[in-house]
Amino acid sequence: MMMYLTNIIKLYMIIRSAHGVYVSFVFLKWIILTTYTSLVWILSYIPKPSLQLTDKELYNEIEIGDYIIINDK
Repeated sequence: MMMYLTNIIKLYMIIRSAHGVYVSFVFLKWIILTTYTSLVWILSYIPKPSLQLTDKELYNEIEIGDYIIINDK
């Protein structure tokens, strides 16, 4: 009878430890995902910068009649 009782207690300790690891893992996953989604949400409000002068010089516009032809340099 004592053999069975010690095995049940050891099994209980293993289950309790495994459950603790699972809860810790889920908590860390929740913290990381919440932080990441909050950061992405905040960064989505930062506007994209307008083109610099050097970026605008990449295209050459030629007007012919009613059309504007844009050529790469």
